[in-house]
Amino acid sequence: MAGPVELGADPATPFDIASIAAGAAVSLAPAALVRVRAARDVVERTLASGASVYGLTTRLGSGRDERLADDELIAYQRQVVANHRGGSGPLLPPTEVRAVIAARLALLLNGGSGVRVEVIEALARLLDADSAAVDVPSRGSVGAADLALLAPVLAELLERGLDLAPQEAAAFLSANAYSIGVGCLVAGELDGLGLAADRAVALTLQAAGLHGTGGAISPFSVAVQQARGGVGQAASAARIRGLIADGNLFDSAREVTVQDPLSVRTAPQVTGAFLERVDALRTELSLELAARSENPVVDITSASLVSGGNFAALPLTLALETLRLALAHVAAASERRIAVLSELQRPFRAAGTSVLPGLTWYGAAGALAEIRQLAAPVSLGATVLSGVEDTASFAPTALQLLRRSAELTRDVLAIEALHAAELVRLDDASSRLGAASAPLAEALIALLESGVASDELVARAGIRLSKEDSTAGD
Repeated sequence: MAGPVELGADPATPFDIASIAAGAAVSLAPAALVRVRAARDVVERTLASGASVYGLTTRLGSGRDERLADDELIAYQRQVVANHRGGSGPLLPPTEVRAVIAARLALLLNGGSGVRVEVIEALARLLDADSAAVDVPSRGSVGAADLALLAPVLAELLERGLDLAPQEAAAFLSANAYSIGVGCLVAGELDGLGLAADRAVALTLQAAGLHGTGGAISPFSVAVQQARGGVGQAASAARIRGLIADGNLFDSAREVTVQDPLSVRTAPQVTGAFLERVDALRTELSLELAARSENPVVDITSASLVSGGNFAALPLTLALETLRLALAHVAAASERRIAVLSELQRPFRAAGTSVLPGLTWYGAAGALAEIRQLAAPVSLGATVLSGVEDTASFAPTALQLLRRSAELTRDVLAIEALHAAELVRLDDASSRLGAASAPLAEALIALLESGVASDELVARAGIRLSKEDSTAGD
């Protein structure tokens, strides 16, 4: 396993959070702890001044103008934790719990919360201990700080002996740590989906070339990519070119169609748009990980606590929403390519030599119908939580729907790849494929011939298709 991830010297990256979620240890940069202490000094001086400050000397939400008595300040911290433990739904899996804790720790080290170093050290110890034992529900946040999802984490720290000082409960909860932390995990999963899309297209091209005139390679050429530009499109086309290089499509004697269907020849444009949206998600995640999103935020320069709305996660939500729309296009194009491949398999099904059930295509069509529904925005859902919390971004819901959309899209791409592999099997031609494609085709053919049920077949093919080493066992 890689060494510890240091947090606090520089803003954390999505890759840092994903590494910690996977089990990497954490170290705290000394400079960050200096920053944390300076922010806490601002809180203590503000408290001593007698000023009315939201969450420090006043209650929260609609009670924002109700002043707390001095003898209520400590007890109020536990009251805040208890009041915010309103989450519901299935519990997060251990990796996601670690991602949430890692994200919150990274954000606290930015110095905007004003919590004491003791809180941060207790949270870091939780990562080193059995952090997965914390029961964190999956629902209860509307994207205006993941309050109900962070409350169980803070409650666990209290159970482990942490005492809270004034303001620390509200400050700890004021972050979108679920949306950011689990968002970092999803970004990595989406990289695998982009890889799966290009691999499926490469197999489809070569299978179509084996059984007819399809599989024109000109749409993937450097000339076509340079004629438009676009980082994602160029990356997708380059990967496909590498996958088909020196294979059957480069046989100078074969007859080639003038143009393949749009779902085939515009694959780099479609997948490229998706890849660019993944990059945009990482940009937003990086921005959030560098931010001080608490309310009020501690400003060391002016030595004050300033009320604001940096916890509003709409930029992140919009990145998540757009990705679901992009996935709908990726899945729709894949389903249309399945139609092309299914037609090529029709005579083999009639002859009884095909082992892939013809109605596997229906599974892709059903998944696509759901993916299209999932593409609808959730951030426009209006809600009134109180007289002051009257809008929300719904970032957690957008993230969860994205993950479901990604799972379904992987199934569609797997079904496409299985159709292509079946055509390669029927031609006994894996040795005629591009060297970078042949091992995957052979692995998929072995799956087809294993006789596993169709649901397991699709699931295992999807895992292979999206792994860096696509021939590794699942």
